[in-house]
Amino acid sequence: MMFVFGEVQEPLLETINLVEDIVRSQVIEIIIQAAAQASKRGSRYMSAEDLIFLIRHDRAKVNRLRTYLSWKDVRKNAKDTGGNDAAEEIMEEPNAAKARKMKVKLSWELVNSFSEFLNADSDDEDEEELEAYNDSIQRLKDADEITRAMTREEYVHYSECRQASFTYRKAKRFREWANMSAYIDMKPNDDIIDILGFLTFEMVSTLTETALRVKRDLDKDQMIHNKSLNRPKGMFDDELENRDVYLFSSPPSEQTALKPSHIHEAFRRLQMLPQPVKNFRGGLVRTKVSLI
Repeated sequence: MMFVFGEVQEPLLETINLVEDIVRSQVIEIIIQAAAQASKRGSRYMSAEDLIFLIRHDRAKVNRLRTYLSWKDVRKNAKDTGGNDAAEEIMEEPNAAKARKMKVKLSWELVNSFSEFLNADSDDEDEEELEAYNDSIQRLKDADEITRAMTREEYVHYSECRQASFTYRKAKRFREWANMSAYIDMKPNDDIIDILGFLTFEMVSTLTETALRVKRDLDKDQMIHNKSLNRPKGMFDDELENRDVYLFSSPPSEQTALKPSHIHEAFRRLQMLPQPVKNFRGGLVRTKVSLI
């Protein structure tokens, strides 16, 4: 999965284990906060809105998740009504797909309080759907740049890595892996597991991309340090200075794998978010973990 976001094909085992531990801790934090949110609502079960509420400040991620849930509902309805033929019919008719596509409404958004007074049949493109569409197009362009020079075997391997998931067809193993029963009394349903699978994919993406930026910053600092000491420029410095390095560029043969220190620094940067001050009397308080 990390290879899809710019890492080498065979990452270090220590790095993989560290990323897995971070993702597990994030999943545990999400289900604990979502269960607390459901308890505040007086509900015995978690809902999709409880999870979306936790990431509401990341509008891009919320838009991608809402689009994912909408098309998941379309595929589910197509499978219930007519199987593959109905699914193909929906994909061939954009207007029919738009009509059957579920609209994910969030209770804390002000516009939903006046939805009955607004024109729901307007043909204007929804701004959030447009942002999610543009984001998906950009990701497809980045993937096209990565796979442009790949051979057939490399592209097959890349496609398999791109389809990797924490939850697809292994919901039971995912529950055991996260040890959910030890932290909450609620049993998440399949929809919650699917959303957690989507969020874990986003976590790996964010961690890998941030770690790659950390690695590039450290390499540039090392190059500047070598110049300040009047050291002879080596082959690696020439390549680092002359080569255009992009976030989603295909890993070159001389690219080194991410180290656990890069992941630690990336996670530290992602945790450096402003948080409100609630304890004015001093003392020790538990630092809130920021969701990535």
